[in-house]
Amino acid sequence: MPEKPDLTSTTKPAFDPSIQTENIAFAANELIGCGACRRNNPPTRSKCLYCGDELEIQTENSTKVKPVVRPMESWERGFNVIFQKKKARAKISVPEVAELISQSIDDTGLFLASGKMLPLARVDSSKDAEIITARLATLGLICQIVSDEALAANEPPVRLSGIEIDDNAITFIAFFTHAATKIAIGDLALIVPGFLSENKIDMVERRQRKGPEVFDQVESSVHDTIVDVFSTSDPKGFRIQLAGFDFSCLGAEKGFLASENIKKLLVFLTKMAPTAKLVDDYGSVRRMLNHVWDLDKRSDPQGMRRLGFGKTGLQKVETTSNLQQFTKYSRLQWHVYEQERIAKEAKEKTSAT
Repeated sequence: MPEKPDLTSTTKPAFDPSIQTENIAFAANELIGCGACRRNNPPTRSKCLYCGDELEIQTENSTKVKPVVRPMESWERGFNVIFQKKKARAKISVPEVAELISQSIDDTGLFLASGKMLPLARVDSSKDAEIITARLATLGLICQIVSDEALAANEPPVRLSGIEIDDNAITFIAFFTHAATKIAIGDLALIVPGFLSENKIDMVERRQRKGPEVFDQVESSVHDTIVDVFSTSDPKGFRIQLAGFDFSCLGAEKGFLASENIKKLLVFLTKMAPTAKLVDDYGSVRRMLNHVWDLDKRSDPQGMRRLGFGKTGLQKVETTSNLQQFTKYSRLQWHVYEQERIAKEAKEKTSAT
């Protein structure tokens, strides 16, 4: 009769290497040393596991690195991988692209089908952005990198209180300083209409043993048309909003409603400057932008509020806005315009020689 196993024994059985079908560890010569903390890291990382410093990636190891694509806050400074075009006759593997940029296959397919020059991914290091751009190139997509610093969404365009027009020039009047900026009509480069969508929730919370409880809340929203205008030499631009703008430049065409006047002004500007590029697809691409440039959300405490005898609650206002998203979008359009202008001038110069 075979011996019964001793179930009371606490001794662990010896490791049998024959049951491991492959070596899952990295070899010592594959590890990457961090220049800052001197610790070794797996060759799949672009940043140090211990101190967060960027690692020096050798060319032969670049294909092993897995770039970190994570949701980033609007205040973080990042680098945007912008889709430009597909390579000629390239067969795009949507699942591979989706895995690389950490998006769903359906959303990635929708993006690629649109053919728009929009951000595919936003990462927190230039090295990760370069790795993603190189990998996308092997998958048949040509992309470029534009930093958040270049888009400068935290520095909005100059808000206008009005514009004045003469035969050959347009003068922009700043809303706060009333400073006048005059440019030639021929130098009006880009017109980007969009909308400001802002939702506010004014609420009062009571503290309970089981956690905060909403005692009262009031919700309000704003949805207004805005227009950004850029000259050939100014990447910052000017912004026209409904509130506080004088539509007297429309003359007899000026109506009673600001919402109608801004539509008339858009038509007026495009007719006055026919060489200016009009980009009016923000509404149709906004869903795709949300995956990379999320809406700006903030919570502003308003202090304590008395709710009754011996009872108080915390009042706060939660705001969700697309203002930074639209600013990034309009600034991106100026960068696209500038690249097209430089390429056109280079082509004309080559043809002339």
